Amino acid sequence: MKRHIAAALALTTALGLALTAGGGPGLRAGAGIQGAFSMFEAGFELPKINRSFGIGFRARYLSALTYATYIDSAGEYVSFHPCVVGGAVSFGGCSPLIAERLRAYGSFEVLLGHSFTPWDDAVIGVGNLFGPNLTWIASGQLGLEVFTGPRTAFYVESGGGLKSIRGEEDNPHVNTTAWLGSGVTLRIGVNLYL
Repeated sequence: MKRHIAAALALTTALGLALTAGGGPGLRAGAGIQGAFSMFEAGFELPKINRSFGIGFRARYLSALTYATYIDSAGEYVSFHPCVVGGAVSFGGCSPLIAERLRAYGSFEVLLGHSFTPWDDAVIGVGNLFGPNLTWIASGQLGLEVFTGPRTAFYVESGGGLKSIRGEEDNPHVNTTAWLGSGVTLRIGVNLYL
């Protein structure tokens, strides 16, 4: 048994995987805003490589802060409440721990998901006004992670990015809100390292 533990530790060292505070695998949960959307996320982080490079995977739900109403030049309008559900992959780097309490980080992420209208469907039974679609978001952010213990930390991050939708070309809901959700991102949450 000792030989197996020693081999695992040697492999970890060889790969540069950090097992110190905030270096191991972890769970993440947070909330915030992304453009005109409020959002919630939950996911996990892989162990840091060389104590500085990380990769994370997240499930994310975004919901518009208000109803979206668009009026074209002919006076025709659409009004609805868009939502997005999807999965994101994030990768980036972080600074060394400062006094075992604080570190800065930056990351880039890509989300692939699906836009839908659950609240409109629940109230007036219209189904998904977007129809079949692929929604994507590309964004970058900078953040601070503050450790409250060896395995627990909270984070605050801000950044921005672009959101778009690929769907039916003649669908006014797709055409008018492809960009909705682009802009400033602000998130706060908790990391629990295992």
